[in-house]
Amino acid sequence: MPESAGSHETKGQPGIVRAALFGICPQCGARTVFAAPAMVADHCRACGLDLAALEPSGRLNGLMTLAIAALLITLAFGLDEALRPPLWLHAIVWAPLTIGSVLGALRLAKMAGITRAFLARKSGEPGA
Repeated sequence: MPESAGSHETKGQPGIVRAALFGICPQCGARTVFAAPAMVADHCRACGLDLAALEPSGRLNGLMTLAIAALLITLAFGLDEALRPPLWLHAIVWAPLTIGSVLGALRLAKMAGITRAFLARKSGEPGA
């Protein structure tokens, strides 16, 4: 019986990538987790879940951003060495790619932390 109850709770839950992309609340499924592209809202506007308490500390976000920057700079230098494109083409390619990859990684990391904290809190509750 407990196996079916556990599968019932996770049935229909989105994957972490979809949850990060759309900002899906782990409790109610509403798209209310992010107040800005990479800023977690204080609480879910639909169910009132305290998201600020679930958000992990931002210590690793800076390190992750630096790693992404290092990777993109290496790729930019490699592309420049191989093809020698004009400077304006570098700006057109690398600026949106940098912004998109950093925002995507931050959303994914924050959503993973929120989901992990929510599930840990939920499993630690008596009677849950």
